[in-house]
Amino acid sequence: MIRTTLETERLRLRLFTPDDVQITYLLGTDPDVIKYAESEPLRDMQAARQCLEQGPLADYKKYGFGRFAVELKETGEVIGFCGVKYIEEIDLPEVGYRYLPEYWGRGIGTEAAQACVEFAREDLGVEKLIALIIPGNIASIRVAEKLGMTRGPLIRIYGDEAYQYEMML
Repeated sequence: MIRTTLETERLRLRLFTPDDVQITYLLGTDPDVIKYAESEPLRDMQAARQCLEQGPLADYKKYGFGRFAVELKETGEVIGFCGVKYIEEIDLPEVGYRYLPEYWGRGIGTEAAQACVEFAREDLGVEKLIALIIPGNIASIRVAEKLGMTRGPLIRIYGDEAYQYEMML
């Protein structure tokens, strides 16, 4: 059985719902957040709704898993996302994460990503997990290294070059 929620000391990771349009918009429009992730910010709330429907909600239906919304346990506020996504272009699952800037530098990225690594191993039976990281994204590189990932090849994907950090589970 694949879990639909994960918990850590400070965080609750849960499936996205159609009601998560506002956080999707915020994570897709903040220039600092999308610097290493998107070529263009989301245009409006309709584009955020479409991103949510074609991203995590579609992944849940197609694969049975996808990115989780990350909530602070203390307040219930959604502050970002983290989770395992199947990347068809390279036939591997990727752990990925994105948070609102006011939560950077608090260890939240590593805490959530570690829970997702365990989820990939225990629930999904993943043997190899990757993280695609654009060169220069030092914060994401640090998270990947804290997870025990090592830098693999520089690959071209989605029109960008990214390092394929990887680990065997």
